[in-house]
Amino acid sequence: MKCGGGKRNFHSLIRSLLLRLCQNVVPSFFQRKQSEKKPYPKRRCNSGRTMEAQSENRAVTRARGRVRKQSEKKKPHPKRPYLGREKKLEVQPIAPSKNGELTIGDIARARGREVFPLHFLVECATGYALFLAHGINDIDMIKYQAEEYINRSDTPFELKAYLPFSSLGEALLQMNAISNTSVTEMLIKFIQKNFEPPFHRHVLTTADPFLGVKIVNNVGLSNHTSLLTLSVMRGLREKIDKLIGLQPGELDKAQRQLAHLYKDQKRTILDTKSPVPVSSSSFLQEQVMVVPHRFEGFFNAKGKKNILCTRNLVPGEALYGEKLIHVQNEDGTEVEYRVCDPRRSKLGAAILGGVTNIWIKPGSRVMYVGKVCGVTVSDLSDIVGLDGLVYVVGNSDDVTHMEGKRPNVVTIIENDCYYCHYRMVLGMVDAVFGEIDHPLGEIYRLPTKVVRDGRFIVNNVHFYLKTGGHYMICTKADNMNSKGHIIFSSGDINREFKLLQTVPLDLVEGAYFIDIGGYRMQPE
Repeated sequence: MKCGGGKRNFHSLIRSLLLRLCQNVVPSFFQRKQSEKKPYPKRRCNSGRTMEAQSENRAVTRARGRVRKQSEKKKPHPKRPYLGREKKLEVQPIAPSKNGELTIGDIARARGREVFPLHFLVECATGYALFLAHGINDIDMIKYQAEEYINRSDTPFELKAYLPFSSLGEALLQMNAISNTSVTEMLIKFIQKNFEPPFHRHVLTTADPFLGVKIVNNVGLSNHTSLLTLSVMRGLREKIDKLIGLQPGELDKAQRQLAHLYKDQKRTILDTKSPVPVSSSSFLQEQVMVVPHRFEGFFNAKGKKNILCTRNLVPGEALYGEKLIHVQNEDGTEVEYRVCDPRRSKLGAAILGGVTNIWIKPGSRVMYVGKVCGVTVSDLSDIVGLDGLVYVVGNSDDVTHMEGKRPNVVTIIENDCYYCHYRMVLGMVDAVFGEIDHPLGEIYRLPTKVVRDGRFIVNNVHFYLKTGGHYMICTKADNMNSKGHIIFSSGDINREFKLLQTVPLDLVEGAYFIDIGGYRMQPE
């Protein structure tokens, strides 16, 4: 019993000693260590200042910047005047009209801007013309009423100023600047003379949006470009000769002269390529009678079998070895015809393939764009004759050779040419012949996706083809589903192009189709 009690007393004594040690000795030890510990040094940055001081300096700098921004006024751009208004309009949402129309004026008011009058700058072969468009800010952009606006009974365009060129050399100088999207001193003075400052209160529209931006930077005018203004611009270009008061045929003559001058300037390849030598075997030996074809510009040579031909504009020359036909008239004059080989001529193959109309005749202005083929150019040149013109957008050895021999062929040589760069020399045309030498399945991954080749043809047709004109698109295709009219199936332009006929060119080597259609045709 005594032993058991002694053990318990010993354990209680040990516990009491440990408690006393923890209460007195250990805290004093930690207090002594804490007092002996050196203070932790303050963090410093590379400049030697403490982080706290640096943060204070940053706060002061930000506060000073806010005060400076509030006190300082906005300085005008060195090239463009300050466009601030004395009385700013409040930005309000576009209020829906009763008939759901959306106009240029509605958009300007919704952005808090004033609605300024819209002017159009038109460059033609005879000079610069500036028009004021009345009521264009009230045209509905959703229903696309450009045609109704252009053909109004009361002319919506007012000729504000017209600056004629003094000579063909000056016209060529201005055209070179336009094709390079450059603003000449003559154009700047013309604009400054006809607009009163402040210039930002006048809105200018140009056929080339990039030229409009440069005019804004040089003069300070406001600029507006949309699908509606571009459509109105092409309507202006169709009636430009009447609106500026030119005599009938004066603009056509100026365009022809400028076209030939431009052709001579742009020609970089000399006519060194010799045509196919004409021998006695090149002429058709049998006796034939040549009569006009149902399509103007083509003829039928009736002999053992009927032969399709055209009147040779350059007698004595064959382009690719085709047969020539000499016919002596009753008055003793001789006329030479070229046999149209349907295996190489796409127009000849289309006629023999059953096309109802080619819409090209003597005196027509035709634009040939896309994959340039010398055979097609020569056929077009023979058809339109000396009274017509064939504009070839592109270049090839055959066409370069023909330029020196055929006065009605004008080649527009541009590197990756933008479709409106040559608008001064190329007026509105009666027909467009486009050619794509690729299956459309390779060009269009999706039905609505338009890539560079097809889009370039569409832009040229939309910009240069007259209202009511016709187009022919020849393409290499494997089936009827990949025909050329698919390039016009993108967006709003689909309703402007009407497909009239598709003809397979079975006689031409390879699978080719030609689509014939009309542009902005009148409803039947």
